[in-house]
Amino acid sequence: MDAQETKKSFKQKILTAVTIPQILTRSQCEMIVSDANIIGMKRAPVLAKDGSKVLSTTRTCASCWLPKAPHFQWIYNYIAAITDDVNTRHYRFDVMDMQQLQVLRYRPGQWFKWHFDTYDGSDRKLTMVINLSAPNDYIGGGLQVEGDWHGVEHCRSQGAATFFPAWMKHRAKAPIWGTRWALVAWITGPAWK
Repeated sequence: MDAQETKKSFKQKILTAVTIPQILTRSQCEMIVSDANIIGMKRAPVLAKDGSKVLSTTRTCASCWLPKAPHFQWIYNYIAAITDDVNTRHYRFDVMDMQQLQVLRYRPGQWFKWHFDTYDGSDRKLTMVINLSAPNDYIGGGLQVEGDWHGVEHCRSQGAATFFPAWMKHRAKAPIWGTRWALVAWITGPAWK
């Protein structure tokens, strides 16, 4: 199929999430969790309407940021390459960059209620969530996305990445037992035309 036929056969998936299994290996997931523990996990804030960061019962999980430093360059480069491929096949958004990666830790009683990852003035277009925990590390909880979800059966697999438009409503439910770790990326681009 040539480029013109591919362009004609492409169907925009505005409200669709897609999970790609085995983006990261078990050892890569464990290394990211170890690095996050070294950086230090803190209660995750939410953005207030004025742009300030505040603690809220909407989000009770812990988080840390992976700096764009040489030690983490491999993960930034790898996620950029995977995102380019997924974006080309599923969304075709005009994207240019990635915000700083965030590691999240959910224990029993820790969640992030229904929300959107974009807001007025935001340049976020695509969200990616990688499950860093093995399925037997926790019971219950996990990512939920409101809309069509292709590959949902893989979302609890360690190293699986779920992609969805940043304006899709989603949440992270608290596990009943154990700990669930996730790596989140927000892919940005120019204003919508």
